[in-house]
Amino acid sequence: MPFDRREKFFLQDEVVMHNQIDSAWVVIRGNVFDITALYGGGGGTGSRPSSPKKIHQLLLAFAGKDLSGFFTDGGRPLYRISKDGVKVPVFAPVKVKNRATGEYWWNDRSLRIGRITARARPLRVRNSLTFKVQELVVCEEDTIAMIQRKFLRFNGNATNYRWRSNIDMSDAAADLRLDKTLTENGIVYDRYPPAPLVWIFYQIPEGMRLDHDQTGGGDSHGQPTITSASSAVSPTTEANNGTYPSSTQVATCSAGS
Repeated sequence: MPFDRREKFFLQDEVVMHNQIDSAWVVIRGNVFDITALYGGGGGTGSRPSSPKKIHQLLLAFAGKDLSGFFTDGGRPLYRISKDGVKVPVFAPVKVKNRATGEYWWNDRSLRIGRITARARPLRVRNSLTFKVQELVVCEEDTIAMIQRKFLRFNGNATNYRWRSNIDMSDAAADLRLDKTLTENGIVYDRYPPAPLVWIFYQIPEGMRLDHDQTGGGDSHGQPTITSASSAVSPTTEANNGTYPSSTQVATCSAGS
C-alpha cells in the first residue's frame, strides 16, 4: 500500500502511553497531535494557561485517546444544536487555541506529528547466536532500518546484525533491504499466528574476533563478546546490495554448538 515516506507513523499503543500533562497526544481521524504545548511543554512552543481552565483540564482528560468520534471525516469539529437553539461543538475543548500560534489545536499543523499506522505488524526476531526469540510489534510503514532502531531496546547491537528471513541462502541476496518495509521485502501480513520470523546474524567487524564458548554463549546478557586480536580470523567479504558493510562476516552457530 502506498504511503508518504516523509511521514512518521505510530502504533495506537504508542499514543495511549502519552496521557499526562508533560506528554499528551491525541488522535483525530488517523492524525496524531502532540498537544503538550498547550500545557507549557513540548519544547516551549506554547505557554501554560494563566489559570487552570476547566476546558484545558477536560482536553487533558482525553490525552492518549482517539477523538475521531468528535470530528468529521475531514477532521473538522462536529456540532449540535443546544436546547436553546444555539450551535455548539459536540466536544467543547475544540475551542482551545495554541497561544503560540493562535490556531485551534486540532487545526494547528505545528502540533501534528504523524499518523497512525495502516496496520500493526507483529514480528518475531530470532538471534542466531543465542537462538532467543524476541516478539515485538512494528508499523506497516517501518523500514528494516527503523525496526532495527526499535529493536535496540532488546539488543544494543541490533544494527550490527544482518537481518534475514530466508536462512537457506548464505549470500548477501538473503539480506533484507534496510530501506524497505517488511512487505516490500516480501514478508507479507498474515492475521493469523505465528507472526513472521526474521533471523539476525551478527557481523564481526574487521580486525575483531568473536568469543563464545561451546555452549554458544557470550556475555551475561547473551550478547557476543567482541575483542581485538591481531590474529583474528580474516572476515569474509560478501558481495552485497550496498546496504550492509562489505568488510564483515556473518557470525553463526549451529543448534548443537
